[in-house]
Amino acid sequence: MDFPAFTEAAPLTALEIEALRALHVTLQDLRHEYESALAVTHRSYRLEENAEVYTHGRALTHHPDALHELSCLADRYERGVGLLTWRYASAAAVLGTSVLDRVTGGRPALTASVVTALCEEPTLGQLRDALSIPSTDLLIAREPVLRDRYEEERQALLRAVEDIIEFAVELGDGVPGTAAALWAGRLTAFDRLGTDPLYEGVLGRLLPFAEQFPNEISWYLKSRAGALPRQIRT
Repeated sequence: MDFPAFTEAAPLTALEIEALRALHVTLQDLRHEYESALAVTHRSYRLEENAEVYTHGRALTHHPDALHELSCLADRYERGVGLLTWRYASAAAVLGTSVLDRVTGGRPALTASVVTALCEEPTLGQLRDALSIPSTDLLIAREPVLRDRYEEERQALLRAVEDIIEFAVELGDGVPGTAAALWAGRLTAFDRLGTDPLYEGVLGRLLPFAEQFPNEISWYLKSRAGALPRQIRT
């Protein structure tokens, strides 16, 4: 998804546009790298399993042993890329929501300090708050059918983020044991090796959600200017 072109007439500051673009293009590369890392991990597991089958009962296990090490290396890389991608995807979701919400609400531009802060990984509570804004308040220029699709995904993501808190409470190992402390913290700070990544099952849904905001902002501004093409009903 290409980053839209904003004209000088757009009620966005140069820094807001720069921030939206920076996170958008970053996500393009990280999403591809994360998908590649997942593929490498799955392939290494499959190779290890195949090697274990044909060497079963044999004295020398160099082949499956080496492939097991390879799987561990692939797993660590996937986790590192996943955490990095989460940092930027969650920031893009909160930044994009904040800008779209303030534009559709007709509020003043975000200050430089606020924009800069929104480019950093948000707390889980900040992400929850962003995901709590219904589609009727954000996609006001879209047709009901598209808003309904967005609403379903928004609610599913919100539930998934709430599930992260339930999983994190059980981690121990220095991770806060209360929901309030977890909501006030960042997911990457709670990651612990030897456990399933907290972003698992959530990141894949968060990425397309976060990537849509620059284009949704552009769509709203064009609708306000009467520059939209005729929408095709689906």
